[in-house]
Parts: sequence; C-alpha cells; structure tokens
Amino acid sequence: MKTPPPPTTTSSLLMEVGRLLRADFGRRAEHLKLTQAQMSALARLSKQPGISQVALAEMLEVHPVTVTQLIDRLQRAGWVRREVHEDDRRAFRLFLTDKADPILSEVWKIAAQAREHALSGLSKAERDQLDSLLTRMKLNLAGDCSSGRG
Repeated sequence: MKTPPPPTTTSSLLMEVGRLLRADFGRRAEHLKLTQAQMSALARLSKQPGISQVALAEMLEVHPVTVTQLIDRLQRAGWVRREVHEDDRRAFRLFLTDKADPILSEVWKIAAQAREHALSGLSKAERDQLDSLLTRMKLNLAGDCSSGRG
C-alpha cells in the first residue's frame, strides 16, 4: 500500500498561488513581447537601481550567465545600462534608462490588474491581514537565509 499524500499545506498553496499569479500576469502581458524574466529584471531594477548582476541573478533565481544574456538583450533594447562597479572593476551595476519608463508603466498597470483579480472578493481588512501574515512569513524565512539555516 502506498503512502497517501499529505493534505494541502500552506506552503503548497503559496507555491500554487504564485504559479497561477505568474500565469495570469503572463497572459495579460503577452502583448509586451517580453519574457517573465525580462519583466522581473526590469521591475527589480526599478526597485533597486545599481544592483549588481550577481545579486540580480540570485533574486531571479537564475545562473549569472543567464542574467548576463538577459541584460544584454535589455541593453540592446535601450532599457538598461551597465556601469562598472566602483569597488570591483570585474562587476557591473545595473540601471534603467528613461526609455524603460513606458514599458514599466505598462508592467505596473498589468500587475495591478492581476493583483486586483487575485484579491477580488477579499475585504480591505482581509487584504491587510493577508499582507501582514505573508510579510511575517517572509521575515521568518529571510532570517533563516541570512543566518545560514535556510
């Protein structure tokens, strides 16, 4: 007799919700002709200008070579510029150009639509509580990662 699968857990629900959110966002953003990775990189650079390629690779959970290729494409499109890192001449810091503003505005608009769709039916209090609980989970896990336990 096979061992039955465990019941649905919070972590499996979070992973499934994340997958569905990405899929919904991807459908809404198809007309932009950008990959999820490209949109994620642009979004991350807007929130953390000057981030290194290595740090961006970690955040996107991809190999540094993959980020190099991704940034090459975004740079060719005129949306990203590289600057040599002042502390490490082998490293680059990444910045968005003004040309990225229109595409990012569209990404933020689509993200708001996808978020509203996902949260439809939840009251303001429920949304606030969900944000609070997820933030606490994130802090718990981020603490594990920074202490070497995660």
